[in-house]
Amino acid sequence: MTELINIKGIGKTSLARLNQNRIMTVDDLIRTYPSKYRLNEIKSIHKMILNEEITIEGTLNKNPLVYYIRKKLTKMKLSLLIEGKNVDVTIFNREFLKNSLFVGDLLVVTGRFQTPSQLMASDIVKKQNYLEGIIPEYKLEGISSKLFSKWIDYALHYQFVQIEERLPEYILKKNNLLEMNRFFQVVHHPMTLQDVEQSQNRIKYEELLEFFLRLEIMKSEHKDTFIRKKHYDIHKVKEFVSSLPFELTEDQKTATNDIFRDLKSNRQMNRLLQGDTGSGKTVCAAIAIYAVVTGGEQVALMAPTELLALQHQRTLREYLTPFGVNIAFLSSNITGKDRDLILDDLKRGQIDLLIGTHSLIQENVEFKRLGFVVIDEQHRFGVHQRKALRQKGLSPDVLFMSATPIPRTLAITIFKDMDISSIHSIPPGRVPVITEMIQYESVKASLDRMKDEISKNHQCYVIVPLIEGNEESSSISIDEAFELVSNGLPKGIRIGILHGKMKSQEKESILQSFYKNQIQVLVSTTVVEVGLNVVNATFMMILNANRFGLSQLHQLRGRVRRSQTQAYCHLVHDGLKEEESRLDILCKTIDGFEISEADLKYRGPGQIFGEEQTGIPRFKMANFVLDQQLIQIAIEDASLLIQSCDEKSVELKKQIGKTFETYHLD
Repeated sequence: MTELINIKGIGKTSLARLNQNRIMTVDDLIRTYPSKYRLNEIKSIHKMILNEEITIEGTLNKNPLVYYIRKKLTKMKLSLLIEGKNVDVTIFNREFLKNSLFVGDLLVVTGRFQTPSQLMASDIVKKQNYLEGIIPEYKLEGISSKLFSKWIDYALHYQFVQIEERLPEYILKKNNLLEMNRFFQVVHHPMTLQDVEQSQNRIKYEELLEFFLRLEIMKSEHKDTFIRKKHYDIHKVKEFVSSLPFELTEDQKTATNDIFRDLKSNRQMNRLLQGDTGSGKTVCAAIAIYAVVTGGEQVALMAPTELLALQHQRTLREYLTPFGVNIAFLSSNITGKDRDLILDDLKRGQIDLLIGTHSLIQENVEFKRLGFVVIDEQHRFGVHQRKALRQKGLSPDVLFMSATPIPRTLAITIFKDMDISSIHSIPPGRVPVITEMIQYESVKASLDRMKDEISKNHQCYVIVPLIEGNEESSSISIDEAFELVSNGLPKGIRIGILHGKMKSQEKESILQSFYKNQIQVLVSTTVVEVGLNVVNATFMMILNANRFGLSQLHQLRGRVRRSQTQAYCHLVHDGLKEEESRLDILCKTIDGFEISEADLKYRGPGQIFGEEQTGIPRFKMANFVLDQQLIQIAIEDASLLIQSCDEKSVELKKQIGKTFETYHLD
């Protein structure tokens, strides 16, 4: 096979950049499809519709002005004469264009009109450099779409890679799909919008077919496991439920009944309990844990982070210790004699409930009689980790919990082998968080709100996407955020920093100080996304909110939705219109299921729930929400292929089988 370095125009530097983009072979090159297509068509200003993208041309009639808003964020303003009308144009992070633009230049501008005379631009180019037609755009770091397109043309023209059709002919004809050789020409150089639609349809179909074939293989390899029914003391369980300081919501009652129905059956429980942060999943798990303990069996609860595991320890000790449940905690930080004592007690059956992180799956962790496993934030664990914990007992019942709600239609499609319980309602008395979008230029409004909350003796979070900044990214680092807050608040306010690279003891010290209100403002990365329950925290400012997915932002916002006090969340962003429309969803709803569905439309399930953890690939094109018709076709065809014995079908199943472990399907 010809190597990338043999393609004209690819030298050592270009090769390194390709490798950084996970393009290692010529096959990778031609299978890197356009992320979108740009229809380059210059229109008259009279066809302008406010807030809809348009490409127009005009003459520069004033020298551009550049404003430096903050580190790695600039704004350039231009004035254009367009069809006899003056239009003010604004574009971000294009300050390098200033020295190449001169009064009298004819420019082509793409963007959205915010008013009839103000345009927010996404691209500016001189007229002589503008290409009309359907232009493919590739989402690559450090490589222009124009250059990448040339390399693909060269590879295809000189047949640097052997293109083989892997779909059976009857599948191609049945679904009117492009044959592979024709597909590569069309996807990288469409002549018409119909070409774009046909090529995208082939990509979507193949992605979905491969995914559902994996599910079919999974179904054929995993059968129901039958076990001895659980025995528990129903009177003690009722006494425990009656002791709770609140009434269960209807959703909690339904979910608890689902779990107990599984416990009483002779089929191994394999249930997903999902619900928003603060919806009361842990209480449902606590009731089930207590029931299993009354039957003389042990329980393991595994969480992905020490922070979340410690929170579970606090909550479950409060619920269960008064009822005689012996609870122990295990993490990598517990060593020596303390660890040995826990492991010995566990093996002898002296510990009823063991709570911990990945430490629970180590070989020397042995239970006497493990009957029930609870795995929280299950999508953060790989399949092998989940499987290792299950194997600590003789087919224990397993309850998975997730605070990232999955729309039911998607959950049923993906988790075919799993029963699902959903908690939609929030315990009464909780006040919805007021969420607002704030442009970075107006960040003072957020700092003023923070001052107001601190004056009421409340606490605040400031969230950033990165620990450290870099030259390529315009994201604010944790140190820059600390400086912003320190300079914007009165002296004497106690500010702490928390991130994942800190040592456990240091993190625990910061957290304890925040719990005790010794720290009033906590500047943190997403390490606080789950597991932190500080009811006195009533304000959160999320910097570079546009860098997060909607579901993750909703999870973060849940940190200040812990009491009956009004809480606020400010989404600070860079002012791009398309980001505003996405973030606006969070301002309009607090329903995690609705937010998750919106996130699926924008990003796809692999990015929300994780590729390795759930087995949901990061599709290049297919969308589980928007492509429902194609999904049904792919499901039917996967079922046909799994039974088919023709040469192409058998070969395709072999290829899927080889990559089966890569996707970690459970």
